[in-house]
Amino acid sequence: MSGCAKAAIIGGIVIVLGVVAVLAVAFFGISRFVDNIDADLGSPDSCQFLTDTQASDALGVLVTAESGESALGSILGIIRDTRLLADEPYCFVSSEDSTTQAWVSVYEGGDAEGVFVNAADVADGEVVSSSSDASGSVSVETDPFRGEDVPGLGEEAFCVDAGPAASGGVLARTGNRVVYVSVLPLVDDQGGADLGSLCDRAAQLARAVLES
Repeated sequence: MSGCAKAAIIGGIVIVLGVVAVLAVAFFGISRFVDNIDADLGSPDSCQFLTDTQASDALGVLVTAESGESALGSILGIIRDTRLLADEPYCFVSSEDSTTQAWVSVYEGGDAEGVFVNAADVADGEVVSSSSDASGSVSVETDPFRGEDVPGLGEEAFCVDAGPAASGGVLARTGNRVVYVSVLPLVDDQGGADLGSLCDRAAQLARAVLES
């Protein structure tokens, strides 16, 4: 296949996925189709901070963990939950039948505590603009999406409520590493979604990364 043809295929997929981001449930199964693009462009890059075995053991289902820099990871990155650790390296985790989908973002460095605190502020609802006039000061804040703390996960951790694309999960820190795991809800045999276990499942992936 020519380079132009590949580019046209990828461009078409990006447009389709942009629409799919509005209805995340319709996303299930698309990644298997995009795998064909990875096959044409070369083997997908392995996740740099999580192996397939570690991810599979954590989730209790056979999954693959691919770098966000792979063809598949880059394309599907347009619907990644970027509310936290948006600029950090990430990996895409997916089961063969696409019923399990997750993104894992990791910060590693000397400012891990500060990164965690800043992310917590964002999750609590941050001020994005403010103004002052004769009637007084007006501030505009983002909606909070921080959930309950998660005892026993790293040194500090909290759940993250589901966002517009239905994905949610957990933010956790141990030492100089901060991990944000966002998962899409499981789909049952009737196509229904279970939102109740997002944080629990995300915490298992986060623990695997923190302990690796």
